[in-house]
Amino acid sequence: MGAERPGALARFLGSTGFKLAVAAAIIALLLGSERLDASALLALRDTWPWLLLAFLLMLPPYFIVSVRFAVVLRSQEIPAPFGLAVRWTMIGSFFDLAMPSSNGGDVLKAGLVARHFGAGMRTRAVMAVAFDRVLGLVGLFLLASLVGIAGWGFLREVKGHAALLAAAFGGSVGVLVAFRVLGARRLYNSAWLGRIFARGGAGDLLRKLVRAFNDLRERPALLAAALALSVLNHVFWCASLLCIARALGNDVPALAGFVVLPMAIFSNIFGFAGGFGLGTAGFDVLLALFLGIHNGALIGLVFQALQAASKLLGLPWFLTRGEQPLEDSAPRG
Repeated sequence: MGAERPGALARFLGSTGFKLAVAAAIIALLLGSERLDASALLALRDTWPWLLLAFLLMLPPYFIVSVRFAVVLRSQEIPAPFGLAVRWTMIGSFFDLAMPSSNGGDVLKAGLVARHFGAGMRTRAVMAVAFDRVLGLVGLFLLASLVGIAGWGFLREVKGHAALLAAAFGGSVGVLVAFRVLGARRLYNSAWLGRIFARGGAGDLLRKLVRAFNDLRERPALLAAALALSVLNHVFWCASLLCIARALGNDVPALAGFVVLPMAIFSNIFGFAGGFGLGTAGFDVLLALFLGIHNGALIGLVFQALQAASKLLGLPWFLTRGEQPLEDSAPRG
C-alpha cells in the first residue's frame, strides 16, 4: 500500500499562500505593536560598512557546507567530486529561496544527485541530503553548547542561561546520543524498534537517518570533520548577525551572542523563504528575552534579507549547464 496522501487541511497549511499569509500577518502585527520600527533603518546610512561586512561573512558558509556535503556523500558511498558538491549546494540554496520554503532546495538537491548517479542511488541521495541538514542543525546547537561551556562564568549573568544551555545540549549532544543509542546493533535490529520504524513515512525516515548516522559513525574522522564543519559554518552566520546588530545600534557581547543567536537562527526554519514571519518573531522574542534587545525583529528581517541576497548567488550555477548524468536512460523510480 502506498503512502497516504495528505488531507486538505495539511495541504492548505503547507501551501505557499498560507505561509505567505502567516508571514505578512506576523510582520503587520510587529509593525502595529511598534516592535518593528522601520525608521531605525535610517541609521544604516552611517553604519552600512557593518552591513557590508555582515553580507561578506555570509559567503564562506556556502563553501563550508559544500565540503560537509561532500563528506556526507562519501560516507554514503556516493563518489561525488567536490566541484559537484559545490554546484548542488549552491543550486539547493537558491531554491531554498525560490521555491519557497525552509528546505525546498533539499528536494531539488537530492534530485540532482540521483539524476547524476542514476535512479538506483535515489534513496541514498535523499538520505544524504536529509542527514546533511540534520548535521547542520546539530552544529548550530553544538556551537551554542561549546561557547556556553567556555563562557560559563560570564553567561551566569545572562537571564535564562540555564534554559539556553539545556536547549543547546538537547539539540546537539542529546540528538547525537539518541542516534548512537538507536543505532546500536541490538536495539536497531530489535522487534520493538522495528515496529516504530514501520509506522508510516516518519518511522521509515527515522530508520534511514539512524542508518546514515551509523554509516558516518563507522568513519570517526569523517564524523568529526562533518561536525566541525557544521560548527564553523554557524560561526560565520552568528558573526554576521553580530555585525547586523551593531549596524542597528546594538553592542552584543560575543559570548552571549554565540549562545543566543544560534537559537534565533534555528527559529528561521519555521518561517517563509528563509525565515520571514515566524523566524522574524523568533528573533524578536529571543533577543528581547535573553539579550535585552528591543529591535530584534528588525535584526531578523535584515538578516533574512541579506541571507536571501546571498542565496541568489546560486542562480548562475542553476542557469549554467552542469554535469551530464551518468545514467540518462535509467528508469525513474
